[in-house]
Amino acid sequence: MFNVQRETYNAGIPVFQHDKSLQVLTGGFTLNVSGYPDGAIIGSGTVIMVDESARAAVAVKTAVVTKAIATADTSIEVAKGHPLAVGDKVNGKTISAINKAETTHDVVELAAAYGKAEAIGNKIGSGDGNALLYNPVQVKAGNVHTVTAVVGGMVYARRIGFVSAATKAALPNVIFSQTK
Repeated sequence: MFNVQRETYNAGIPVFQHDKSLQVLTGGFTLNVSGYPDGAIIGSGTVIMVDESARAAVAVKTAVVTKAIATADTSIEVAKGHPLAVGDKVNGKTISAINKAETTHDVVELAAAYGKAEAIGNKIGSGDGNALLYNPVQVKAGNVHTVTAVVGGMVYARRIGFVSAATKAALPNVIFSQTK
């Protein structure tokens, strides 16, 4: 039997503008939370890849760059608190190790060169998506996390995680507002 629980909590600042004008996919999707620790929050507006026929979704993981990345770099530094895990991909490159020994940042080792320059403060992510997560989710071990997928409306882009160019192209009905 599935353990489905819905809870609400203070999720922070709003990420969607004009909630009533959002376009959502009906029916709900089961969010795969593999790699997220128990208690982690997957925020509203997070990019997700949904499979409508399987009614499943996977969140795109985000990290913030703390040291500029050069095209040839195979070691990149990201802020603590990211959900990246060994085996995930960033910019299409597989993460082979994560060194968490530093107090200010983690060092992510890649199996191949990152392939593009990134400035300090840029968000990097684990892939592309075709929807945005409507409600934030708190990961609970053993729980089935059912979520709503947004495919149209306005989102405050500065308040959400990584959004690739391919994701933006897959969401032509979403306006990514730069308003703070």
